[in-house]
Amino acid sequence: MTPSIALPRLAAALAIAALLPLAPPAAATSLVAIPPHKPARACGIVAGMVDRLATAERRDLADLLPAMQVTTDALGRVQSAEWDALLAGLRTHNGQRDKVPMRLVALRRIDDRNEPTVALYVARVERERWELQRYMGDDGMLMPVYEPDPHYETAHHVWLVGFSGNRAVSLREADELYVLGVDKATDCRGVVDPEGPVAIPVPGKD
Repeated sequence: MTPSIALPRLAAALAIAALLPLAPPAAATSLVAIPPHKPARACGIVAGMVDRLATAERRDLADLLPAMQVTTDALGRVQSAEWDALLAGLRTHNGQRDKVPMRLVALRRIDDRNEPTVALYVARVERERWELQRYMGDDGMLMPVYEPDPHYETAHHVWLVGFSGNRAVSLREADELYVLGVDKATDCRGVVDPEGPVAIPVPGKD
């Protein structure tokens, strides 16, 4: 099987696995109906979520973290006792804080759109991470060569974001899907949720 064929199949399998927990049982009832997903809001919602994970104090994430299913390569399914480790992993690298907070760069929807209240996106996130070595190329036999050189470097990471209605309910690290986060993606830099809450300025503060 060639990589070009295997990758879409892998994405489809991951999409199914990620979407299953989001789809309510047919017999379930709810006092509040889940609204249809609005793709036009996705960039702004995910950008706001990424910004909060990158900058907010832990106590200010009490409404976000318990309501999301977060899975990372290092921690697996993140439990409440691991929230500090999660935030450290998203904000620091090799013992140093990121130069600037991570941000959402692009978003691509990959589900089949058959369920009006459910959606799955590949999100590409950019970080300025502290690296201890610099990549110098290869040694002529396709083996990478690194030299000691502490520096900040731009790194891109990929996450799967699952939506229930217009609420992001799952976040899964998925750097293996990097190509899907580049091809046919929507540029989300600077985008805000058009229906999100509006910040009210406080008198006497900039």
